[in-house]
Amino acid sequence: MNQGQVKSKLFIIVLSVSFLLFGISWVFAGHAPKLKKKETKIVQIRGNQAWVNTGIQVRPQDTVTIKASGKVYFSNEESVSGVDPDGWGIEDYMNSWPYNHNYCNDPEMGMSHCALIGNVGHPNFFVGRRLIFSGKNGALYLGINDCTLNGEYRNSGKFTAVITVNRGTAPTRK
Repeated sequence: MNQGQVKSKLFIIVLSVSFLLFGISWVFAGHAPKLKKKETKIVQIRGNQAWVNTGIQVRPQDTVTIKASGKVYFSNEESVSGVDPDGWGIEDYMNSWPYNHNYCNDPEMGMSHCALIGNVGHPNFFVGRRLIFSGKNGALYLGINDCTLNGEYRNSGKFTAVITVNRGTAPTRK
């Protein structure tokens, strides 16, 4: 190798190291791309769907707020069977709709019938019209607390959920 080639290679090495060091210092100076601190997504949950993957990954340090509205009809589109995301109170449901109630067991027997429920891993949890939570890790799913989504006591209608995730805002446990 002649002296000109050595100088060229040395120049390329010095230039590469300079760019590398600049890049590292730039990242540590707080210029690295950051995750969104706040995400908002609107998801529709149809009355005849068991679970909907919201497409949101929740981390334990995130604070998640879900606000839901809409109406689901749990008995063949009968208007008297319409409920908001809080569902039909379980005790009243057993008395008011005995044939529907005895048809099968809802996914969460201790929660209101046809209420909006959620899942991040296990167990399922009540969402209703409004819920704020943190401390969970995984994909967020929303669903209807009903075992007869289709068939004899089919459901219709839908809930609309506005999901807001504030990243890294939940208090950490020590």
